[in-house]
Amino acid sequence: MKFQSSVLSFPNRGPWGDNKYRGNCSGHVIRGFFETYHRNKEGLAFDPSIGGGTSVDVAKELGLRFKGTDLHQGFNLLLDDVGQFLGEEAHSCFWHPAYLDMITYSGNMWGEPNKWDMSRMAMNDFVEALELAIMNIHDAMERGGTYGILMGNLRRKGEYYNLSSLVERVAPGKLIDEIIKTQHNCLSDQRSYGNIVRISHEKLLVFRKDQSSLLFLAKVDRRASSMIGTTWRAAVRRILQGGKVMHLREINELIAPYAQTRANQHWEAKIRQVCQDARFFERVAPGTYRLAA
Repeated sequence: MKFQSSVLSFPNRGPWGDNKYRGNCSGHVIRGFFETYHRNKEGLAFDPSIGGGTSVDVAKELGLRFKGTDLHQGFNLLLDDVGQFLGEEAHSCFWHPAYLDMITYSGNMWGEPNKWDMSRMAMNDFVEALELAIMNIHDAMERGGTYGILMGNLRRKGEYYNLSSLVERVAPGKLIDEIIKTQHNCLSDQRSYGNIVRISHEKLLVFRKDQSSLLFLAKVDRRASSMIGTTWRAAVRRILQGGKVMHLREINELIAPYAQTRANQHWEAKIRQVCQDARFFERVAPGTYRLAA
């Protein structure tokens, strides 16, 4: 059923996916998203983090042309290029990322610990990974395509982390809807928090790939207003995704439009410094780099 309100409540997660896979959102939310925003029957629907397979089952039930994958299936949203994986532009995308370390996935829900698993990252790395992943998704959408990101907030040691607002800040698309989803059947429901207000909601933020005011970064396009908040490293990582190997000269040429949005007259030196970070980049020849695996 299409969304009728900006507030959703589904006490029952429904029959879709593996109900033992922690962190699975209700299939009713995914179904509502696709029924509301997937308006081209021939268009491709996509989910880059299928988790326990809820979106897979929903898409099959709706008869959507769908591609889904996950880190546990070998697709790395931080290294691989979504557009290359899909082979065509997507009409709609639903993404339910990790809420920082609220639930640890690799080495817990599946396989061995994986350094690219966002649920295992420190906050600073998580923020950049979130930014990079959303750019990757946005760039794979068709003009006018719609992507939804379901994100919750959390507390750590008395600090409140507004992750949903972070999504709003870094997403390149045009925000068209903000939908509040109430949470049910959480482990936190069984705990007492004293005077602290329990977080009982998530936000489904829906973006459209804008058809105007786009800044071209070679074949990558996004709104200039959103790029101001992009980190230099995230911008370079996005350029090199999909196994690309590039000389600094090529990287600088591609990143020049982005550099014009930043108050840094020495940005070429900054790019050279960024590429020397061995955690994220591998030098394959003098002045030539690729993403570190």
